[in-house]
Amino acid sequence: MTLPEARSAPGPRAAQLARGAIEEVLFAIQDIPVDLDRHDLRDRLLRAVQCTFAVRDSPVISAAHLDGLREAAAMATEGRALLTRAGDPAAVEPLRRAVERLDAAAAALREGADAVAQIQLARRHELMGDPDAGGPPPARAFRASVGLPELHAPPRRPLLPHVIVEPRAPLPAPPRPPARTPRPSTFEELEAFANASAAPIGDDPVVAEAPPGEPAVQYFEPAIAEVDALRHLGRDCLEDIAGLRNLRKPNALESWIDQGPFEQRLLDNLDAFAALGGAVLPLVSLFHAEARSPDPERAFAVALTLGCIEGSDTVGAAVMTLKQSPPEELPGWLEGFWLAPSPAIDVAMADLCASSRPSLVALALDVLGARGSTPDDVVMALLERPEPEIAARVARALATALPRGEAIDHLERVCGMTGDDEVFVTAVESLLRRGHSPAVDLLRSAIDARTSPARGRRALPLLCLVGRAGDLDRLLAAANAAPTALLLRGLGRFGHVESLGTLLNFLEHEDKDIVAAAAEALERITGAGLRETIEEPWELELPPEASGAGGIPVPARRVERIITDLAPWSAWVRDKARRLDAKQKTRGGGPFTPLRIVAELEARTTPPERREEAFLELWLVTGLSSPFSPHDWVARQQRHLAELRAQVSAAAGAPGAWSIAARHNVMAPLAKPRSPLPRAPSADLSPHLAEPSPRASSADVSPSLAEPISFEERASSPPAAPTPAPSFGSTTTAILSPALIAQLTAGVLPFQQGSPAADADPTPAPSFGSTTTAILSPALIAQLTSGVLPFQQGSPAADADEGRASQPPPSRSSSLPALPFRPPPGPTNAESAAAPAQRPASESSTAPTPPGAASSAGPAEMSLAQYAALCAELAVFPEQAEAIFGRYGLSVPRDRLAVDLAWKERLRRDPAEHQQWQARYRHYVAYWTEQRTRGQR
Repeated sequence: MTLPEARSAPGPRAAQLARGAIEEVLFAIQDIPVDLDRHDLRDRLLRAVQCTFAVRDSPVISAAHLDGLREAAAMATEGRALLTRAGDPAAVEPLRRAVERLDAAAAALREGADAVAQIQLARRHELMGDPDAGGPPPARAFRASVGLPELHAPPRRPLLPHVIVEPRAPLPAPPRPPARTPRPSTFEELEAFANASAAPIGDDPVVAEAPPGEPAVQYFEPAIAEVDALRHLGRDCLEDIAGLRNLRKPNALESWIDQGPFEQRLLDNLDAFAALGGAVLPLVSLFHAEARSPDPERAFAVALTLGCIEGSDTVGAAVMTLKQSPPEELPGWLEGFWLAPSPAIDVAMADLCASSRPSLVALALDVLGARGSTPDDVVMALLERPEPEIAARVARALATALPRGEAIDHLERVCGMTGDDEVFVTAVESLLRRGHSPAVDLLRSAIDARTSPARGRRALPLLCLVGRAGDLDRLLAAANAAPTALLLRGLGRFGHVESLGTLLNFLEHEDKDIVAAAAEALERITGAGLRETIEEPWELELPPEASGAGGIPVPARRVERIITDLAPWSAWVRDKARRLDAKQKTRGGGPFTPLRIVAELEARTTPPERREEAFLELWLVTGLSSPFSPHDWVARQQRHLAELRAQVSAAAGAPGAWSIAARHNVMAPLAKPRSPLPRAPSADLSPHLAEPSPRASSADVSPSLAEPISFEERASSPPAAPTPAPSFGSTTTAILSPALIAQLTAGVLPFQQGSPAADADPTPAPSFGSTTTAILSPALIAQLTSGVLPFQQGSPAADADEGRASQPPPSRSSSLPALPFRPPPGPTNAESAAAPAQRPASESSTAPTPPGAASSAGPAEMSLAQYAALCAELAVFPEQAEAIFGRYGLSVPRDRLAVDLAWKERLRRDPAEHQQWQARYRHYVAYWTEQRTRGQR
């Protein structure tokens, strides 16, 4: 049963409510100060919890669905009877609360059972009997884990967690009446009574000796049973899993790649535990319960181990153990649930978001966010929670959850109302992840405002990642006033050459962390390579009694560090800094490109905290959402990095551009799937292409599609270096820009902005997820190279024109020399039939418009075909934007903007003309794509 069904169906909804009430009674048994059979009560209530899991895991027409509700209600009623028999609920407050919760649970279960019975009566012809539906999943063949944990399904019984029910305080012993001796009725009874009375009090009983000839009794430990041996091995595996939590985290001498062997050892222990079978599963909760102090490593072992065993009961047992653990163990629970493969974790965390304990809700949101599976309805239910820890997590979740417009509205409201600095910065970061450019102004306002200096200091590192060149003075002033290591490293990512002087000054600061951050920023900007190998002492953690003993040799290690001396850096800046361009964002001595961030993520020498900063910068600069995390399994990191490199390599961008300006030519795949969209009817894309991205409105797609790029914005970006066109050779692998793939497969045009034609079609355009390497079928390649797109079936007119030269895309400049390539064929009759409206008069003439005619900036000055050709050429060759604009007589940015706005308004008003332009645009995109793939331009 899916999560939405589980939240709407009467049976699972009643089971969830009842399970919460029963768990509260289970955890409160220790506080009930009456004498009762606590273990019997615990077993009955655990059985009721097990029945609620059976309800959630079975369909509504199943016999186990209704039986689970009824049996759970019976167990809750029996538990209530045990409590009322032990004492008076009116006189004992904990007893009264427990009885009320069980009454509420039984009532909810009976109400759910009645609703399910009505459903089954209406669908009685569909009923199915499945007596095993409420048990664990069927056993599967064992598969060893290599790089990533496998989801095991060993043969086992349903798992019930270990719940401590012994009273916290000793109960007062009830007064017992004195033993009454029966009156002797015979002489023998009277004699026995007299002898017993004459025996001295306190004498030890006489131990009979062994008869002669028989061996004496030997007190030894008998041979243990097989199940005890298995449990001994299982405990050893759990101890190793707990210890390897810290070993898989790199130290100062290790890289993230070096953690692979430690992770494989952890996976081997997980496999060994699962191979021991169901006999060792109850040990997991006991392993956690026997800890004498808070132990995050044990919490990690419980969450990861039970998360690798298929079934809702195992994850439910882990969650119940979590609810009994102290808050110091929450980091271990988070890491274990995140790295485990069980899909039941997502459902359990969504249920945990309804908890009244803010710490548990925050943990559940962290787990769902790390796993990339935060449901929209969970976020909607938590939007108004006032707790700061929950509000910050909700703001972070809105970077991917909910439609873009709804998320941005709520995040802007949070930024304007919250007084918590953490919540504010998190909300602004989510706005930037959504591609909401006005969020940069919120950062500037927070920095400039004098009312909250703490908020401004927290906003500075984020502005370093998304600011423009004009923010340099603001950042340098803040660094000079209150320098921090995080801000100086941010200046290195900001990449402005004019910040080198300020960074040089900080090399003489008295704080060693600030000096190291300034040297790191200088190296990130210049790529000077000024490094040295030094020996530094290990940081040893000694006990207090040994730390002051002295005489203990401190080991040293050889490490490579960036030079922090002022003299060599000053000499380098004086001699070589002049080659750096102050008008461009600089990274490693050259113009900044997102591929440099990917290289930083892949490098062995990058520490984990720098990899976190680098990935945040990559997301904000490019908008490419990815589930990558520097704390994930090494095998999964390598796969995600390969996908990121393919995305960034295929995306068009302007080298040296600051901030979100670089995102305009990069398509951001949506973060999490919601529901797949149908592909284009004739597009034969290979399965190697990423899965279709989630359904979303036009406001929820990347800014490169939903927010059109004006001519002025293209002109403001520095010109890109010419990029060699990819060559196809004899294969059918096409490296296309993501925006171009989306346009070719869905017809979304870069200047389409809510036109009547677009509004008439409510189906959003499909985009493609995590890769932009398209494996195109030969038929589609033939269509693209012949100018016939899969949306336009080939017509006789088009076939007749194949191979014949025709007019090139109309240019506005008549003074240019002839273009060195074959011009594309004109639009086919099929395209004309698709757009029957009358063409504008200016389109009938093929004569180019004089170069200076763009000054009036009216749509009549540029024909429909010219405007379509211009848009198509910019989409295929974004790095040649200035040359293309010059060829069309639009060298002045003001003229570009006027022409662009005028044609947008004209196409918005006339759906028929918009359809004509769309057909021509597709035609010219296909032509220019052919030229690029063949390397002819």
